[in-house]
Amino acid sequence: MRVPATAWSALGSAALVLAACSPRQEPQAPASEAAVSPQAKATPETQNTPAPGSGLTGQVSALNSSVSGLDVRVTDTNTIIDLPADALFEFDKADLTPGATEQLEKSAQMIRTAPPGPIAIVGHTDSKGDDAYNQTLSEARARTVADWFSRQVGVRQRPFQVRGVGETQAIAPEQTADGKDDPNGRAKNRRVEVILPKAP
Repeated sequence: MRVPATAWSALGSAALVLAACSPRQEPQAPASEAAVSPQAKATPETQNTPAPGSGLTGQVSALNSSVSGLDVRVTDTNTIIDLPADALFEFDKADLTPGATEQLEKSAQMIRTAPPGPIAIVGHTDSKGDDAYNQTLSEARARTVADWFSRQVGVRQRPFQVRGVGETQAIAPEQTADGKDDPNGRAKNRRVEVILPKAP
């Protein structure tokens, strides 16, 4: 059957109209890229960059989550755990109380994951009492904590440096602004520091 030329012309015009009205499709990205939003793509400049003002890294966040309940300070060269003496010992004594175990076990876990190097155990007292007595008490408490660590699996093989400094390295004032005794400040100064090395 022969189709008239006018019919072919009409069909061609219709095809052109349909092509013009059809939505234009963009090339599809590979599936591996299409699943990632532009915001999720990290550039070399944004990788491992902490949020502005946070001052924290992923390592510090992991540290915080693993030592909940411990008072930890991080310096340029060390990680320092401040163990309150009042939570470890009875008044004027160097024997561990039953309640001391929880904080010591958390500290032991940090020692297990710390970089190689000696662990310093430093005893501190407040300024009440005789200087010589406070020095002796701080040494005895540091030795008690070190002895406890020396019996723990994964900790006992570490070298320990044990010393007491008495009242000479206070971290809080023991008097209020008006000159009155500050029991909270004295309590902060009664402590045993566990000082861990940091990775270079």
